[in-house]
Amino acid sequence: SGNVNIYIDSNGIAHIYANNLHDLFLAEGYYEASQRLFEIELFGLLAMGNLSSWVGAKALSSHIAMHLIGIPQNAIMSAQYLKHNYPTIYSYLEAFSQGVNDYINTLNYRDLPLEFKLLNVRPYYWSPEYSLAFGEYMGWSLTSGFNDELKSALLYTYFNYPEINEIN
Repeated sequence: SGNVNIYIDSNGIAHIYANNLHDLFLAEGYYEASQRLFEIELFGLLAMGNLSSWVGAKALSSHIAMHLIGIPQNAIMSAQYLKHNYPTIYSYLEAFSQGVNDYINTLNYRDLPLEFKLLNVRPYYWSPEYSLAFGEYMGWSLTSGFNDELKSALLYTYFNYPEINEIN
């Protein structure tokens, strides 16, 4: 609804200036998606226990793990709680989601990040539940220290070793 300026400093750090918080979160979602779309979507699916929509039955153990930990269920309950009790905070999650989805809407196949093409999938639309699940998953993975190992295992499961080393 107002002007937004994203300034990238000499260290590559983005600084977002907006006249209101809705515009700030929308711009953050758009910018984050433009820089890390595959990563946020991969971890969003993982955290919501839905990675098989990209890699098939190979991801069943991750579904079971996420549901046993309770991350998808907590994200859905937290979203409903925020929506009813803290609608302003929920609206910021919606604005961030809108920014991610606005960026997704600008992409055609040629512009997709390489990882989407390798998996032969399209980005899915983001929602507040994905943000909440992603945050809970990151908190859990930082305390358990298995984030990098999981990502590597998923890539090695889907592709073979030489293909992954070529990407890295």
